[in-house]
Amino acid sequence: MFTCLQTAQAWHPADILTLLKHRTLQLCYDRKICNQLPWLANCVKTRVIMQENTEPVEDARALGSQGLTAEQQTRGMRSIYWAASAGAVQMVLAGGSAVGVLFIKQLGGSDFQAMLPASLMLLLRVMQLPISMKVPPRRGKGFMIGCWNVATVFFALAFLLPFLTGEGQLGVILFLSLFSVAMVISASGTTFWFPLLHDLVPVQMRGRFFGKLRSVWNFTSVLAVLGAGAFLGKNPALWQFQVIFLLAVGLFILRTVVIRQVPTGNSLAGELDFNDWRHYIKGLLKQRALVLFLIYYGVLGFFMGILGQPLVLYIKHLGFPASDNVIIFCFGNFGMIASLFVAGVLVDRLGTKRIFLTSHLVLCVVCFFVVAVGTMSRTAAMYLLPVALVVAGGMIAASGVAATAQMFHLVPDRGRAFFMSLSWIIIVAGRAISPLCVGGLLGLAGENWTITLAGMQWDIFQLILAVTGAGMLAAIVLLRSVQEVKHNDRA
Repeated sequence: MFTCLQTAQAWHPADILTLLKHRTLQLCYDRKICNQLPWLANCVKTRVIMQENTEPVEDARALGSQGLTAEQQTRGMRSIYWAASAGAVQMVLAGGSAVGVLFIKQLGGSDFQAMLPASLMLLLRVMQLPISMKVPPRRGKGFMIGCWNVATVFFALAFLLPFLTGEGQLGVILFLSLFSVAMVISASGTTFWFPLLHDLVPVQMRGRFFGKLRSVWNFTSVLAVLGAGAFLGKNPALWQFQVIFLLAVGLFILRTVVIRQVPTGNSLAGELDFNDWRHYIKGLLKQRALVLFLIYYGVLGFFMGILGQPLVLYIKHLGFPASDNVIIFCFGNFGMIASLFVAGVLVDRLGTKRIFLTSHLVLCVVCFFVVAVGTMSRTAAMYLLPVALVVAGGMIAASGVAATAQMFHLVPDRGRAFFMSLSWIIIVAGRAISPLCVGGLLGLAGENWTITLAGMQWDIFQLILAVTGAGMLAAIVLLRSVQEVKHNDRA
């Protein structure tokens, strides 16, 4: 960094003034680097004093696409659509659909073990913190691609080796161990995924971009899940699961190939002092709006997580075969697709808080609706559960788009890899922990546990869903502390 600033003496005055309009060089002053560069010290000091008691200006975020032409941005965003669609299939099958849960159950795993793949995919993002502090941002894309290449090998081994061990705890432990290693490596590389998008996507297009992105990869995921359900049939064998997952690994490889062609920006703000984690921790604590949002969405995510993988166990508990289970749960993806076509535009126009409030109310209704469906016949449940999942999937997707827009607004440009990694880890922790809690509770109480309340017999799943619905309503109180974000705020 010091070498970079020394060479700045040869920069054109207009370039220096451009930097000084932002807060990029404040770090130089804070770290006493300007003491070694007298020609720069006075102008930086003056600028820092002027902005000492102000919030980071939005213009700093405009540096995210620095160095990229409009044509490069457009071409890059199109490539991202294709890459995300291909790469999402494996993750959705393993941790975002009924296929992964049923695969663990087919191997002979417990309910808790069946919840682990989806939770591991979220919890292992903690690996992004040390990576964001030690890997220079300029090497981020290359590091990400390298990690994905290595992870591909472990994913393939995880899905292949249980074929040799057969069904039983040995196969389950072997799969979970290899899958965990693969996710650690993959998550480490994914540290630089959002910074890549941060540099690529123009500020005024972020809501629409993420809405379209989620729509495209959800559509691809739905086709993959439906195809998987049709291939599995009523009573699938172990090898059928393995064929599906190995095809998904092939698409994961395709994503890496496409990402290689995506152009990258060269924001100086993201490069300065990327490994000063103490500085960033102090900075995070000063970002009150960001901290309050992380707490709020972490709580909301905890309740939303119960409407994810645990429902696969509930559908299985109701007596549906594997193919029906996969198809019913897939309706959540249909809801996501329908929602995401308009979610980005609604976030830009209505603001994030209205989207979050609507999510609370609708998901609360969905929880109690699913409780009621559990008292009906299997024929009625076959028609009503998909309706509930469509609505739930749509609202979860909309809140996800709003959360992404909120994060891109609140996270400062400097040190964005660290801030985004830490922020997303906190956010997804709730969604990762709640399925494990459900799996552990089912292991203790058993799926056949019941209780009589208000003259009605409740099974363990209905009681969990009722508590989730009540929690959705109670969490609205936390929404008051969340900062409103609209298109005009980010433009």
